[in-house]
Amino acid sequence: MSRHEPFTFQANSELLKKGRELGIEIPFMDSAAPLFENTALGSKNLPNRLAVQPMEGFDANNDGSPGELTFRRYKRYAEGGCSLIWFEATSVVSEGCSNPHQMMLHPNNMDSFKQLIEQTRRSAQRAFGSSNEVFLVLQLTHSGRYSRPEGKPLPQVASANLYLDKKPEDVRILTDDELDHLQDTYVGAARLAKDAGFDGVDIKACHGYLVNELLAAVTREKSRYGETFDNRSRFISEVVQKIRDDVSGLHLAVRVSAFDGIPGGFGVSKDNPEHADLTEPMELVRRLIQFGCSLFNITAGNPYQKPHLGRPFDRPLEGVSLPEQHPLEGISSLINMAAEFQKGFPNTPFVGTGYSWLRHFFPNVGAAVLQREEASFIGLGRSSLAYPDATKDLMNTGSMDSSKACITCSRCTELMRHGYESGCVMKDKEIYGKLYKRLAIKGNKNEERHN
Repeated sequence: MSRHEPFTFQANSELLKKGRELGIEIPFMDSAAPLFENTALGSKNLPNRLAVQPMEGFDANNDGSPGELTFRRYKRYAEGGCSLIWFEATSVVSEGCSNPHQMMLHPNNMDSFKQLIEQTRRSAQRAFGSSNEVFLVLQLTHSGRYSRPEGKPLPQVASANLYLDKKPEDVRILTDDELDHLQDTYVGAARLAKDAGFDGVDIKACHGYLVNELLAAVTREKSRYGETFDNRSRFISEVVQKIRDDVSGLHLAVRVSAFDGIPGGFGVSKDNPEHADLTEPMELVRRLIQFGCSLFNITAGNPYQKPHLGRPFDRPLEGVSLPEQHPLEGISSLINMAAEFQKGFPNTPFVGTGYSWLRHFFPNVGAAVLQREEASFIGLGRSSLAYPDATKDLMNTGSMDSSKACITCSRCTELMRHGYESGCVMKDKEIYGKLYKRLAIKGNKNEERHN
């Protein structure tokens, strides 16, 4: 029988009791004060330790520039109060987009990104005063296996995977020459990001996308980018070093899946892929710090295969079974994983993830994690879509409005998977509720045709 249960807790005692029943400890404190400790990041003094995670809206214009809903989303984030805003995955090449309306930064649309940055900083200052500082990171990506630049799959993979590929012999594996050229494309995108006004860039290495797959490319033979760990980590290592050398004053970050949780994945035990082995992920972070990275974001899982590992939920996507794991077990695993990195590299800030399922209890858990020095920032993804003002409410009243919290229903992801703009269906109904209704109507019509 599955251990999975939906969120039902009315009091913190119920939450902590369930943790004890599961044999896990959930860090918890009554005060949320550690969330609002000032912290230095680069040259900036940030007023809190809360971060918006990179959550795609897939609402860019045809040229990859931020669209109207994009501007709306980041204005809401800035007015909501988080001091670290990690901008969504932005493709470095058109063929690497996971959606026709994914953002993509290039010389012809950089002015629109400048406007987005200016609006974001201005919105934060209007809401919290002219001295308020926010730290803005742009996530750079190539979607690799999950590329859909025109709405249809156009996979470009790092190496064949017997678990993911029904016909490994048919997959399109990027050549070494293509990867060499792609390195320079990342550097060019980083330079544009600096010129647009971002404080840092993230070389996305998580959730099954290209750089994450390269880290696990043990079956990529006779290649500079495969088999050995030195080769598998070569791409991200060289990209980081090139950006460090070519783009002065830009902070380097990496969001990394420390545990993929699938056979042939990164950070998995050779004996059992459902168990983590952080030996290589820890070594990767050590090297990247040496090469110039100054900020990390720890996540887990492949959302196309094991979404619960990085995003514990109440309701799964259509066609996805409920996991055996209780959401609290997943949250505990994510907290402990980030803690290992933060304890291992105490002078480097790490962002923790997986807190949205906790609803209005996330401040108590996150504050306890910070007090233990097991993370430097508490990251909020789906929760930021649903309740962007949570940080402001915590500052002003000391608590959150539980009725506004994300209910981890997976509908934002459903919109994304079906090619719609993505946002909170339940708490932002005027826009995304209407889109979801269109999706439901379309689904019913398709079902009628099949019947």
